[in-house]
Amino acid sequence: MDAFRTADSILHLIDSVIRKRIASYRLENPALSSSLLQRWLATPATPACNKVKISFDRSDETIRCSLVPHLSAAFGRKGISVLTDKHDEFCKCIASVFIFSKNYVSIKESLDDFFKTSQRRHDKVHVVATVFYGVNRSELEGNFAKALFEHPTSYQASQLRSAEEIITLPGHEKINKQSDCEFVEKIATDVYEKIFPKERIGIYSRMLQDISNLLCSQQWGVKSIGFWGMPGIGKTELAKAVFDQMASDYEVTCFLQNFHETFETKGLYSLLQEHFKNLTNQNIPKRVLLVLDDVRNHLYAESLLAELPSFSLGSLIIIASRDDQVLSQYQVNQTYKVEGLNKLEAMQLFSLCAFEKDVKETNLLKDNSMKVIEYANGNPLALRVYGKEMSSHEQTSQKETLFLKLKQDPPHQIMEVVKSSYYALNDNEKNILVYIAFCFTGKHVEDVSKLLQDLGFFPEIGIDRLVANSLVTISENKLEMHNMIQGVVKKIGRCSEDSNTSFKCVLGTTDIEAISLDASNLNPDVELSLFRSMYNLRYLSIYYSNPGKHGKALESFSLPYGLRFFHWETYPLKSLPQDFDPSNLVELNMPYSQLQTLWGGTKNLKMLKRINLRHSRKLLEVNELSEARNLEQIDLCGCKNLQSFPSIRNLHKLRVVDLPSCIKIKSFPEFPSNVELKFEGSPIKTMYPPVPLIRVKSLCEFLDNPTKPLNFERHGPYILDILRPGSFLNSQKRITNPDMVETPPTFKDIMCEKAILMSQWALENLKSFRKVDF
Repeated sequence: MDAFRTADSILHLIDSVIRKRIASYRLENPALSSSLLQRWLATPATPACNKVKISFDRSDETIRCSLVPHLSAAFGRKGISVLTDKHDEFCKCIASVFIFSKNYVSIKESLDDFFKTSQRRHDKVHVVATVFYGVNRSELEGNFAKALFEHPTSYQASQLRSAEEIITLPGHEKINKQSDCEFVEKIATDVYEKIFPKERIGIYSRMLQDISNLLCSQQWGVKSIGFWGMPGIGKTELAKAVFDQMASDYEVTCFLQNFHETFETKGLYSLLQEHFKNLTNQNIPKRVLLVLDDVRNHLYAESLLAELPSFSLGSLIIIASRDDQVLSQYQVNQTYKVEGLNKLEAMQLFSLCAFEKDVKETNLLKDNSMKVIEYANGNPLALRVYGKEMSSHEQTSQKETLFLKLKQDPPHQIMEVVKSSYYALNDNEKNILVYIAFCFTGKHVEDVSKLLQDLGFFPEIGIDRLVANSLVTISENKLEMHNMIQGVVKKIGRCSEDSNTSFKCVLGTTDIEAISLDASNLNPDVELSLFRSMYNLRYLSIYYSNPGKHGKALESFSLPYGLRFFHWETYPLKSLPQDFDPSNLVELNMPYSQLQTLWGGTKNLKMLKRINLRHSRKLLEVNELSEARNLEQIDLCGCKNLQSFPSIRNLHKLRVVDLPSCIKIKSFPEFPSNVELKFEGSPIKTMYPPVPLIRVKSLCEFLDNPTKPLNFERHGPYILDILRPGSFLNSQKRITNPDMVETPPTFKDIMCEKAILMSQWALENLKSFRKVDF
């Protein structure tokens, strides 16, 4: 057996050398058109272990001269060589393809070959595929029965059973409208996926056609294309598939895997000597296929290509990178973003990795498998690693525990892949990535950018770089992060996590910078006064994952001086801590709180830009905001008991105000025309002071007492205007928002009941004073 392996290796080497010589000769002699040489060259040299044996009727000229050569070429493009000669049965192959025709079983030589090969079907790693060419299954079964009747003593019972099993296997039959090219490609793809079931799922069925279309659209010349996508998404595997598919069309081929690491460890000169020594000595341009995998610095790729001679027309350069910006800097002709697997492909890969079975043979819904698949979200690396981890546990409870552990503590292989991208970032990008992972996933980009800028970062540049590095995506204007990446980044950024407090911290340079706290299950022993000693704490978000469970009753807590962002939904106390100095506070976000007032006394709010107290129904006054000179946005929507609105005389930077639905406010300030006004979330188009102040007040008075006589010189026109269908203060000199009278739900809360009384009273009494066209 060793002798056979040695001989096979020698033949493989000779094959490679002869192939290069003939390719060079063809370049110098374009007239060379030997069909035999062309067919032989169509199949690239491949490792001895990747061999498929094709069994067919050698007397059928169509099969021998057309189908088999095309099928061999299709296998060759996938890195698989084909065995067809008589002596090939002694060589080790990993798959067998039977091409059944009408006369296949009538020839003793074909029948012997079939029975000998069929014995290997029960070998666990041996793949069998069947092709019905010009014959249907039932007809073939009849031919087999006839042949076995004519040779009753030549074959054993076990061989007959194996033959029957192979005939009944799902096979390939050519459809009427199917081209020969599509037919052989489907056969080769099916066999490849059976040989390598965990590799290239989704590549041959979807991605290669996309790549082919992109390359065909490029102008003739030296073509180039770049693959990019998140870590573990399959860029390298796709590049290998394209390389195997197209290698036979080029005179010189080279696949440099882990290019960045190899370049830095070996250097440019060693790379040239190891992979391009013969090419650099050639004066005649060659048609080259070059793949550079994992390029992180475009200058490395440019320096390598600068040392190589000019490629001839038709050459192809493929660059795979996690960073889209690298591809732009290198100026590849086209880029292709590698997307994740679809749901069916993900289930197939996970099933093979976790159970070593086809997805059709497993029930993925019976345990946590679907949760894991959804968590992996189409990433092949995550599916493989999680599937392998889950395969070691059988009980459902064990799998649930393991899944939770994998989310909190990602496996080493995933950690290393994501960390390599993380550590390639600068400090600004690292900090932004960690903040997004902990606090801002699913948030609007504009809101996050404002907050990150207030925290001292540079989000305009940082977020774009994270998107280019495939670490963050933007969908519907919201920041998203893959679960696999988020898990790794959280582990990198987590300084501590207490199961009793659910503290999650982002590491700063010397101390904690940010905390996200789930207060639903807050341990009674935890003192929130400890926040005050966290001098570098800039971001504090307290939330309740279980809204109905607010933990222990708070008596007091403290906040640090350097805090810039404070979020606490359903805040339970009547006011903020009196000892809190908000001099550095930029955003206060406390919707649905129990606040009655912000502080007792005046505070320094020089940095405050945004405040959100919406639906704080017990809030009485916020007069402190009149001194917040940098305030840009105020949201008091739903604060029904608010007694007064703060003065805006000094709020020169104010741009957005969401007014409360409260008729207890007796007067509003005069808002400048550049302030965007909203009423219960609905925009108010224009507001011209001081006229609206009188009318808003008059309307409120009238709604409180609809039977009170009105002075028509002052109120009549406006009230009548309200009653017209589709109109609500719609004069050019008044607040205009025609949509509010139709079906805005927030407006109904205030106006619905009294609007009925008002309309009835108006129809009965106002018509006597003035004719109105309704």
